[in-house]
Amino acid sequence: MTGTVRITVRTGTAPPAPSAPPRRLVLTAAEWAVLVEGRPGDLPPAFRPHPVGLAERDAAVAALTGRGVLRSPGGAAEPVPAVAADLAVLHHPLLTVRLAVDGRGGARHGWFAVGAGGVVVVLTLPDGGVELSLAPAARLGAELSRAVPEAAVVTGSATEGGSPPAEVLPAGVLPLHLLDGAVAGGQPPTPEEAALADELLRRTAGSLRCLVLGRTGSSLGAGQVSWLATDGGWATLRPRPATASPRLVEVVPVRPADLGVEIAPTVAALLAAGS
Repeated sequence: MTGTVRITVRTGTAPPAPSAPPRRLVLTAAEWAVLVEGRPGDLPPAFRPHPVGLAERDAAVAALTGRGVLRSPGGAAEPVPAVAADLAVLHHPLLTVRLAVDGRGGARHGWFAVGAGGVVVVLTLPDGGVELSLAPAARLGAELSRAVPEAAVVTGSATEGGSPPAEVLPAGVLPLHLLDGAVAGGQPPTPEEAALADELLRRTAGSLRCLVLGRTGSSLGAGQVSWLATDGGWATLRPRPATASPRLVEVVPVRPADLGVEIAPTVAALLAAGS
């Protein structure tokens, strides 16, 4: 998404109705820097703004004021209540999901903050700006799916005119150490396991990491999902029930829409523990 998007600003701070459409706001790097300037809380590394000059900052303030994102009731510019409420959720969420996608085709980061009834989303954009969204909390899975590019985009194999489809990614079970380069003793891998590992390593050119963070009493709880971007699509490595060494994982083809399903048990557990 590029260009300037006008938004309908809510005057209250109530969460969106479950059926409400997402509200999205595209911000330049300078506009994002102005919005988060002096806000409490630590920003994830991918969303820390770069320093902006005085002239650039003034231009960003003027643009945001003209779009109804900032107001100046006492002379100093500040976010309107609706936007201020979104920023407050980012810094004081019930639960946070951080998404990192990286590959030959580039990188993308997502920051999802779940509040009471709503989820605030920040996505990095190719031009250095960000997209700030508010959606009903029930749409967390849909917002995650929207943030995940197709594997071909991540691996750099997508072309303007299209390309012949790659072979279907094989599924199977194999020892995890065959993929991470670790040396494990005991029984050597079967020819099928070795062949599957070789094919995955050869066809992988990107990755996805989704980290879920929440409070469990006075402690911090976390869960993580990792995917591989291959020329045949996304694949996840699902741990098999713990048995004797070596540790086994199942290679399962997945789609962007599956990410919300994969993290759902962790999200539910952390929300329950933090309530």
